[in-house]
Amino acid sequence: MKTNLTRFTRFTRFALPLGVLVALAWSPAMAAEPQSPPRPNIIVILTDDHGWADLGANGVNPEIRTPHLDQLAADGVRFTRGYVTAPQCTPSRAGLMAGRYQNRFGVERNGIVMRGDVVTLPERLQAAGYVTGISGKWHLDYDVQVMEGPGKRRARKKLVIPPELGPWGQGFDEYFSGFMQDYDASHGLDGAAYPDAPRKVSEQGCRVDLQTEWAIRFLERRAAAAAPGPRGEKSPAPPFFLFLSYMAPHVPLEWPEPYVSQVPEDLPQERRSALALVAAIDHGVGRVREQLRAMGQDRNTLIFFLADNGAPLAPRELRPGQRNHWDGSLNLPLRGQKGMLSEGGIRVPFVAAWPGTIPGGQVVEQPVISLDIAATGLAAAGLPVPDELDGSNLLPRVTGTTTAAPHDTLYWRWTSQAAVLEFPWKLIVLAKREPVLFDITTPEGEAAERNLAARHPEIAARLLAKLEAWTAALEPPGMPQAIEDHHVRFFTEYGLTK
Repeated sequence: MKTNLTRFTRFTRFALPLGVLVALAWSPAMAAEPQSPPRPNIIVILTDDHGWADLGANGVNPEIRTPHLDQLAADGVRFTRGYVTAPQCTPSRAGLMAGRYQNRFGVERNGIVMRGDVVTLPERLQAAGYVTGISGKWHLDYDVQVMEGPGKRRARKKLVIPPELGPWGQGFDEYFSGFMQDYDASHGLDGAAYPDAPRKVSEQGCRVDLQTEWAIRFLERRAAAAAPGPRGEKSPAPPFFLFLSYMAPHVPLEWPEPYVSQVPEDLPQERRSALALVAAIDHGVGRVREQLRAMGQDRNTLIFFLADNGAPLAPRELRPGQRNHWDGSLNLPLRGQKGMLSEGGIRVPFVAAWPGTIPGGQVVEQPVISLDIAATGLAAAGLPVPDELDGSNLLPRVTGTTTAAPHDTLYWRWTSQAAVLEFPWKLIVLAKREPVLFDITTPEGEAAERNLAARHPEIAARLLAKLEAWTAALEPPGMPQAIEDHHVRFFTEYGLTK
């Protein structure tokens, strides 16, 4: 230690005078040398149980009006085949945040918390100097559904949140984490920091507007960090990562004003709720983009917009004791719903924009997946993309460097279902039943009468072998074994099996 200290002292005695000489030799011409472009800010906007039909730019449903989201798509790229890694909230969000198939670290379904040793996208960006924030639903830190009681009846039970699994332990510097009106927060809606964070707070108002409002305060704090000091000095503000995770249009139903007044009154109450909440989300996206323009950061911000899974739909016939979980959103013309590995469960609205870098007006029909967001974000930030990530960097595809498809194959395993997509072929397995094979180039492709497994047995066998090899490396390994009864009902009701 003493020897090292002596070497350091000798070094500084030489280096400091040399540094002064270098500074004196600096000339204005040196200042004109090209500077590396600033690292972009990154915003991920996630909606909850939001069907593919309910994005105006997808051109499916005239009832839906999303002018700000449609403009975001016009300013960037709309992925018509954007997928998520699971048809349920927690596993889908775990895959998005990790950039890895969540089955690799055991998050198979709701009720399994994120592992503390899994490195998240915000942790990677935080380590690189990004300021990170989350507003809204996290859902990776506690068990919300457990099986207990007589007959293993499903009941709700909230467990204690381990500190390392809250957003503050998973890479977020600032947070407003919650669902409706109750939040664990580092800062209030007035922008003030809480010295005792995480502080539990309750706020009144529409959940979407609350989550937007906190996101705007987060952006305002980033703008203040870039403002000149009292003597006019100004240092570059660090880039930021914002995860704006709306808990909508997920149930419980809500009819917030002024949005619900813009919805036709003759629609079902669930549909009116969904349209109002999606309108609130759209308004929030507009506010975020307006704030970015005011900050001069609109052309230095990469924005992703997507849903965590498809919409749950109303059962055709309610059985005794069964709840209607329909949130009013629609997946049409896709077949199926939340809880299924059919298109309606895992194909979602998916948009990306980075004005000035990603040419606008693009429509990409090749499959992409939520895993790509981590890989693309890291590449955009000039950071290495670790080999352990399962996503692809989309920048070469959306900037015109290549027209190659981002993926050859995509995989899923969720409880009693598994699937593999090698466009245009999609193979779905319901536990130990015979696989079904579909050509999904048309929405009605996933129907029992269109099962092509018997017509193309070589394709079905090859895809099944790939799926089995992929599942063998998961945690736990292997294909699904036990069939859940309600999955059988789903597949029968939506005609995927006879």
